[in-house]
Amino acid sequence: MRKRRKSYSVDAVIRFFLQYYNIPTKQDIEKLTKTVERLEGALKASRIATRKTKKAGAKKAATKQKQARRGRAKMTATEKVFNVIKRSSRGVDVPTLKAKTGFEDKKIRNIVFRLTKQGSIKRSGRGIYTVL
Repeated sequence: MRKRRKSYSVDAVIRFFLQYYNIPTKQDIEKLTKTVERLEGALKASRIATRKTKKAGAKKAATKQKQARRGRAKMTATEKVFNVIKRSSRGVDVPTLKAKTGFEDKKIRNIVFRLTKQGSIKRSGRGIYTVL
């Protein structure tokens, strides 16, 4: 005798198709609507706050422009490490980088890893890094 298969309910089939084809349900749309309304309210509140402080902001912007004219922007840690490696003809190891930049081992290793991934530097020997 053959076993009789269990029939599927229409609701289960519909739920399956909604999930399989990533069709949003009414609850999903309501959740998105609430999120959008909350974000619009936050934007509106920030616009009102910026209108109130616009006069004070103009003075701050003028002082920032003066400071920008006085000196150039500071170098990032990555730029400092890259410049030390670039100045060396035979390559630099981590203790030398630590002495010249003043950074800790972990920071230097992270920067060196990032620079090698970018293709800016390469390993010329064990623990020795040079510019490409």
